[in-house]
Amino acid sequence: ARGDTLRRIVRRASCSLLPPWGLLTMAPYDASEEVAPPFQTMYFSDEFMIKYQPLAQAKQRLREDANDAEAQKVYDEHFPLYKNYDWCSSWDGKQYDLVFYGVSGYTGYLMMEYLKRVSLKRTPESFTFAFAGRTPSRVQELRDREFAGTIYEDTPVMQMSYDDPYSIIDLVKSAKCIINVAGPYMLTQGELMIDCCITRGVHYCDISGEIPWSRRITPLHRHAQRSGAFIIPSAASAGGFPDLCTFLCAKKAREDYGEDLRKAICYVNGGGAIATASGGTLKTRATMAAGGDETRKMMGDPYALGGFVPDRDRHGIKYCNIEFGTGKVTTKVRAEDLDANMSKISEDKHLGIWRGPNVYSYFDTRIVRRSNMLLADMGGKPYGKSLNFLQFSVLPTEMLLQQKGGGGGAGGGIGGGAGGGGGGGSVEAERKALEAKGVYYKAGEGPPLEELDDAWSAWFLWSQTDKGHEIKCDFIGRDGYFETARIAVETAMTLVFDRQELPYPGGVLTPAVACGEALARRLIHSGVKFKMAEWHGVEEFNPPPNP
Repeated sequence: ARGDTLRRIVRRASCSLLPPWGLLTMAPYDASEEVAPPFQTMYFSDEFMIKYQPLAQAKQRLREDANDAEAQKVYDEHFPLYKNYDWCSSWDGKQYDLVFYGVSGYTGYLMMEYLKRVSLKRTPESFTFAFAGRTPSRVQELRDREFAGTIYEDTPVMQMSYDDPYSIIDLVKSAKCIINVAGPYMLTQGELMIDCCITRGVHYCDISGEIPWSRRITPLHRHAQRSGAFIIPSAASAGGFPDLCTFLCAKKAREDYGEDLRKAICYVNGGGAIATASGGTLKTRATMAAGGDETRKMMGDPYALGGFVPDRDRHGIKYCNIEFGTGKVTTKVRAEDLDANMSKISEDKHLGIWRGPNVYSYFDTRIVRRSNMLLADMGGKPYGKSLNFLQFSVLPTEMLLQQKGGGGGAGGGIGGGAGGGGGGGSVEAERKALEAKGVYYKAGEGPPLEELDDAWSAWFLWSQTDKGHEIKCDFIGRDGYFETARIAVETAMTLVFDRQELPYPGGVLTPAVACGEALARRLIHSGVKFKMAEWHGVEEFNPPPNP
């Protein structure tokens, strides 16, 4: 029965399996870190198994008498049904290529718009999809608005909530890949869905821009590797384009020069209508800001997701801290990797670019460093053994003039993630500023894409090899919201249709590590602009056309 007792079991199991931030995330990142799979631990507990009486009774009889042959026979008959979730599932037997979860608000609107405008017109394969949410009626309302009068107006809508494990099972059984857009992820029990996906070999993507969330699920990496499931948080424009640019430049450096990358800088730019932060984006920022000292300390760690590179010379590691009283030695972060390098307005004299802080610099740098680590650990081919990666916004001319005149502070350019960028300051100050301009959106709301038709966002990467060879590439897309939908959907398509050419068997990975060249091909085929070796000229600084 799906009653209060079962919900108490789920909540109690979740609390015991998912430690508070102070216990889990503040330890230095450890690539070998593993946790007990949360859904399996809950599901195979005696408290949960008692729901399936034939198995529970046989198990109890075997505890009382291990030689009870009849009880063993019953146990052997029913355990496979329990293990495969068949005893409790109401799954209708249909499996969809993509299932979008949490699509009742603004991000759901973006996903459906991307399907309409791009996927259903340009994707070379025929594919199936369904929608899901905690409240099906809200999802159905959005589906009806977006697809009324089309052959997709009856696209199936499923129900799933984290306090109903049976609904999690049914949702996962229905999908080859789940795209979860229900954030802020830090506030959910999303590990339950992810572990169920891993157990069933189902792939998973989300659009998180939350370091704390990524840290919560990275301990499931080896579990996912063993099952062959790809778990990809941050399949968004933030976490996607800067890292993929680095991946492609590193590949070209190896092919053309046989060298690794030593430096890479991503310059984020954009123009046209400016997409203000959606309600969901503001809620996510507020959630992270309210995380307390431990969470903020973890988010301020340049290597929060791994990939630490110590400062070395021919004599060994150069800098370390020695803890007073214990003598414990820890290596310091290299000065070139510190976030302070991205916090000021400065000029890149080599490229002639004035640059300033970018709202996603402190996220994308962590993603690239994690990719560098994963590529080294899994394939022996990192971007660079001593890679330094930084990210900035390109400062527009009017901002430079304002700065020279002494007015205003540094702000971000067009950012990535689930929408446009933002400047510094508190979330509350940003909310008030948006309200004053009349462009404040509540949770689940955001700007209509029609208002962003001339908006474009771009990621320009400059890189340099160990011996000084320079390589550039760039991506130019539409507004940051639309590009997040593009990355998420095309990553999922890659996992479903290009699985055989992906280099790794699974794991908790980044889009670039998991999908690499195959994802780049799909993005380009979907209409995003891409150039290798040089950057697009100013005359091409505009959005790619809608199909």
